[in-house]
Amino acid sequence: MKRVFLYIRVSTQEQAQEGYSVGEQKERLVAYCKAHDWLIVEIYVDPGYSGSNLNRPGIQKLIVDIKGCDIVLVYKLDRLSRSQRDTLYLIEDVFLPNNADFVSVQESFDTSTPFGKAMIGLLAVFAQLEREQIKERTKMGRVARAKLGLHHGGGYIPIGYNYENGKLVVNPYEAEQVRKIYEWYIAGESLSGITKRLNKAGYANRYGSWKSWSSVRNVLGNKTYTGQLHFGEVIVENAHEAIISREQFNMAQIIHAKRKEKYGTTAFKSKYLLTGMLFCGYCGARYYKRITGKYSYYTCYSRSKQIRKMVKDPNCKNRNWKAEELEPLVEKKVREFLRSPLMTEELMAVRKSEVSIPVKNIEIEKRVREIDRQINKLMELYQRDDIPTEILGENINKLYNEKTALQASLEPVPVDNTMTFDLVQELIANAAQIWDFADEEQKRRILQSLVRRIVLTGNDIKIEWAF
Repeated sequence: MKRVFLYIRVSTQEQAQEGYSVGEQKERLVAYCKAHDWLIVEIYVDPGYSGSNLNRPGIQKLIVDIKGCDIVLVYKLDRLSRSQRDTLYLIEDVFLPNNADFVSVQESFDTSTPFGKAMIGLLAVFAQLEREQIKERTKMGRVARAKLGLHHGGGYIPIGYNYENGKLVVNPYEAEQVRKIYEWYIAGESLSGITKRLNKAGYANRYGSWKSWSSVRNVLGNKTYTGQLHFGEVIVENAHEAIISREQFNMAQIIHAKRKEKYGTTAFKSKYLLTGMLFCGYCGARYYKRITGKYSYYTCYSRSKQIRKMVKDPNCKNRNWKAEELEPLVEKKVREFLRSPLMTEELMAVRKSEVSIPVKNIEIEKRVREIDRQINKLMELYQRDDIPTEILGENINKLYNEKTALQASLEPVPVDNTMTFDLVQELIANAAQIWDFADEEQKRRILQSLVRRIVLTGNDIKIEWAF
């Protein structure tokens, strides 16, 4: 004789409906068992509980007791659960592994039959659909939060901020570390060097000490520190207090791009002063340093033909340079540049003249900034309970849609990849102070920040600066 557990559930709204009351369900289930000559072992009832989740005392006790039955019987499938995902979990992960079949009277759903087993596959399809719908609703909710300037939350909060009432609030101690990371990086320090300096100074953050340079790299690449909030395609300016300026962030990206262009992922690993910066003025190939006996030379790859893929012109005859001759000449040019503010001003003036922004774009960007200010004012009113939620949402959506349309209409403009004059001056001033006392590795780092490349054409040496 089959041992049966009866499960009965009614929500508050359904208790008065015919066929759904506890008494009605029990009567029909008992009759069903008598007709099949099954033994009722236990009856589990969840009166007034929603079927949208498994937080119900009756179903939880049934799960614990499941090994004591052969069949779980319900009047209707949605009595077990209204979630396809939870229904599939109970059948596949709780009932069947414990040799208990599942039967629903109303749908003639019986997992002991071939048709019932096929229905499990159908349930799986609906469960997957339900999961996707939940994910989509969750994403929509997070996008809506982002439009309101609220951080999406989650397990990770950027170093330098605390998470309070949906907003990022500056953590003064950690923010100091973020500022130093940008300051040191812009001054020419490497990622590993910054990591060592932070640990030597005894700095720590909510996640512990600065164990890896990858944490420093993450800080340098996070626009959140400029006050910008971003989630997917949603970007909100001035969503929270900035820790660094937009100019500092842009400078760090420029320096990173220059280093990556020259050295890929092996930046700072070269042991030679000019490696990676030298280019042939005739064929465009790189120069590299080779050592023969007690002498060392910088040689064009095309001329030496040591690495085939590095050869640009096999007939190139550009000269070789002794390292002891070339390195002092480059250092001399760098010293002249560092000690000549006039040269810097002239160079920056030329760069600024190369960049123009259409008037139309300026007006659009002005309106975008005004929209951001209006959104911030609405958020202030919301936090003071001075504006209803529905009006807030309507106004913010309207402003956000206008902002999106304006940004999409912006004309392409030449991108200014130069550093701001004040920051260039600061970088050069720092380099000038330490150049004469720096070792070769420190000089190489300074050069990586200052120089885009050095072009050798016969006896001519031309330095192209990074700004």
